[in-house]
Amino acid sequence: MKLLKSTILLTLLCPFVSFGQYDTKRVMELINSGSESELVMESAIMIQEGYFYQAGMIVDKLLEFQPTSSNYNYRRGFIYLEMSTDFVKATPYLEKAVLKTDKKYDPFNTKETAAPIDSYFEMGKCYHAAGNIDKAEEFYNKFLTNSIAKSNNVFFAKLYLEQCKIARAEMASPKNVFLKNMGSSVNTANPEFSPVISLDGSALYYTSRRRWPTGASDKGLDSRNNQYPEDIYVSYRDFDSTWMDPIKLEFCDSLQNEATLAVSPDERRVYVYQDTKGNGDIFYSDFSTNKFQEVSHLDDKKINTNDWETHATVTPDGQRMYFVSNRKGGYGGRDIYYSIKQKDGSWGDPVNAGPNINGPMEDESPFVSIDNSTLYFSSNGNKSMGGFDIFMSTIDSKGQWGPATNLGSPINSTCDDIFYTTTVDGLTGYMTSLRADGKGEKDIYEIKNNYLGVKNIAVLNGKINVIGNKPLPEDVSVTLRCLNCDNPYDRKLFPRLRDGVFMNSLEPCKEYDLTFSYEKDGKKNFYNEKFKTECNKEYSEVYREFWLDLDNQMMVKPYYVVGTITDSKTKEKLSDVAITLVNKKTGEKLSQSVTKTAGAYKTDTLGGMKKGDNVEFALTLEKAGYITMTYDSPITLDDNSEIRIDRSLAKNEVGTDIGLNVNPIYFDYNKWDIRPDAAKELDKIVDIMKKNPGIKIELGSHTDSRGKDDYNIKLSDQRAKASARYIVSKGIAANRISGKGYGETKLKVSDAQINNMPTVDEKEKGHQLNRRTEFIIVK
Repeated sequence: MKLLKSTILLTLLCPFVSFGQYDTKRVMELINSGSESELVMESAIMIQEGYFYQAGMIVDKLLEFQPTSSNYNYRRGFIYLEMSTDFVKATPYLEKAVLKTDKKYDPFNTKETAAPIDSYFEMGKCYHAAGNIDKAEEFYNKFLTNSIAKSNNVFFAKLYLEQCKIARAEMASPKNVFLKNMGSSVNTANPEFSPVISLDGSALYYTSRRRWPTGASDKGLDSRNNQYPEDIYVSYRDFDSTWMDPIKLEFCDSLQNEATLAVSPDERRVYVYQDTKGNGDIFYSDFSTNKFQEVSHLDDKKINTNDWETHATVTPDGQRMYFVSNRKGGYGGRDIYYSIKQKDGSWGDPVNAGPNINGPMEDESPFVSIDNSTLYFSSNGNKSMGGFDIFMSTIDSKGQWGPATNLGSPINSTCDDIFYTTTVDGLTGYMTSLRADGKGEKDIYEIKNNYLGVKNIAVLNGKINVIGNKPLPEDVSVTLRCLNCDNPYDRKLFPRLRDGVFMNSLEPCKEYDLTFSYEKDGKKNFYNEKFKTECNKEYSEVYREFWLDLDNQMMVKPYYVVGTITDSKTKEKLSDVAITLVNKKTGEKLSQSVTKTAGAYKTDTLGGMKKGDNVEFALTLEKAGYITMTYDSPITLDDNSEIRIDRSLAKNEVGTDIGLNVNPIYFDYNKWDIRPDAAKELDKIVDIMKKNPGIKIELGSHTDSRGKDDYNIKLSDQRAKASARYIVSKGIAANRISGKGYGETKLKVSDAQINNMPTVDEKEKGHQLNRRTEFIIVK
């Protein structure tokens, strides 16, 4: 997708010679054995045929013969500019080239040490790209003074001088933006370009010419510029806002070029450029069965023609396609056109976007923001600072695009800036640029601004969660209906399959209806909701989140569990506690989470539950250095979606009572038989000991102070030992537990304290605290 190619090639007066017979091995043989005159001739032929990489190898050898030759230095600088627009590497060679020029330059004469007059032009391009406007103007003017009038470069030198004026003005009053290279997570030493950001900024689709790790793309290496084929990648933004490792889309061919053009708002279609048909056409791939399918040609002869169609995008409302073509009848080289969607779903006759958008040069990479009224595109005409610049235009009430505005410095530089797309609010954009700080020939940059945001619009930001984290069915759709717009409409939206997100523009101060449906096997509506937008002339969002119960094909109220986990003794809030939530009735694992710094946790949305349900949760808590515990928590669901369960953990150390979740154990009068209610509580201790196999405990029974001392000792001892025997009978090794009765020897509440209590009820509660069973870690 060579859109950034330099305008002019070196003019050589030699017959066309096929270079297909050469490969890198043969070039190396020629370099090692050829004479200087042979190398001069071969490098000239290779440059003419566009084999810049091999020509560069030969010119490097020529520079060993004559390091100061203006002729050879010119060739090397010219090759760097043509092969990769590398003005940084080209500059030192061209600075030597312009030291000696000759209007009668002979590229085939081995005695030629001068450079052509074109070297002034190429030197001017380098300084221009580097932002050195004074030096660029100096060399463009030198070229115009010394060049012959019929040189093709004369037109471009004059154009570039106009661009220098624009650059000087824009650089003198830079905009307040934050611009950064995306770094190694996206950019490599190879070209990365044509970024398309998802509306919510969570996914970045882009094109890269990087090598496949398997080596499969090696055969596709373009020997002319030593670059691998173009492939499409996607990177997802992680929870901490870093970009994860890129994923190559499934349809990419190791030997074929595929370049990103646009991605639909639901990310179910990606538009692709390929040059397998005509001079280059628009293709697409649809996301289905969890992957992007093989690309298909956009079979619309009004859009794809025998000419060159390089770019396409569809407005967020799906009603217009903007595309680029060099077909006859335009204002310049490549123009931007649009087609309107017809009632039958086809695209109407293309319309040129008009003279406010298209000029006598090249106009490229259209992108329309969420308001369907703001167009970003790139142009390399006389309103550019240099190369391609990014421009913006807005549409009027008659559907005509207004005068385009240059986005200015530093978004635009004096080199190529192109392929600009934005997030939904317009405040974050991504573009391709060639800059001195780049990692490769072209890099992707992120731009944050405070003045390009969309206005007088609301955006529906919806999300469908599927209960149980099941995949969202592909046929779930959302119909958005404006009930009181001037032109009421229905718009069918499909949620993004990876996370259920769907977005669309809304008009302020209007009422809308959302209807959710299954599309397959006859359309079935299963949920409906109405909402109103605020009467706000600024940007606003309407956020709606839904929970889909697939089993019952219905939207349900979301329930989730929150809470705080603390240390049972110090009450410190514990971080890094692993929490597993289970439905005890069904045995289903509902959620797993980990507490944060403040000891807080929140589970996933819980499925299959509704108001009035009686649910028994089992909450298992695990943390290094603490006793693993499981708490039973019976709940009756009500109108509150938030179910709060706060619990404690005990440290795994000698002296700790592990019976935090054990209710009092009761015995019949003057007996020590294990009752069914007591067995239920002792089973909790069995569970704790199984989950913590390294601990040994003493089960101690205590009484209150009423009754004789020796009687209390004997009774409590029998009850403790009976409880210990029960635990051993459930599979716990006998050497891990012992039972002992303490009678009234270890009162928690003294007799004096109880006697001072004012009421009988309070005194009874004091005695109850003394009648306890403890499960103390002894090892």
